[in-house]
Amino acid sequence: MTSEARKTTLVLHLAGNPNPISLRVSPETADDLGPRLIQVVRNGHTQSIATADGEEFVVNFSHVVAAHFD
Repeated sequence: MTSEARKTTLVLHLAGNPNPISLRVSPETADDLGPRLIQVVRNGHTQSIATADGEEFVVNFSHVVAAHFD
């Protein structure tokens, strides 16, 4: 896996779920969300996430214990 691919996989660790969820996101989404990710998780925002394949997910970050990009 290249460095570029690792940077565009959003990994979400949800409360009450021992298995993390990985979403391949568009480079634009990673560039936009990356610098704000800590704040989004801290504040429990609901955020629309564009995936690498053009789909869209809505994530309620109030249920996210930890999130990072791989």
